[in-house]
Amino acid sequence: MRLKATFTIELEASDFVEAARHQRVLEEKLAALRETFPRSQLKIVNGRERRQARPAARPINPNITGRLHAYSD
Repeated sequence: MRLKATFTIELEASDFVEAARHQRVLEEKLAALRETFPRSQLKIVNGRERRQARPAARPINPNITGRLHAYSD
């Protein structure tokens, strides 16, 4: 059986120097974790907030005009 465990840690850093300090601390903790789980990995991503995507506008059907059709006999 293969299992995968994921830890998520959200950090705030005012600049790259502070971010590097956070990374060093995480790497130290990872070294301790690797004693028990040697295949442990650290992945750091920039978690910028994404803008809310606007929903796509529905295409207008040119056949729907809101008018009654004139039928001829």
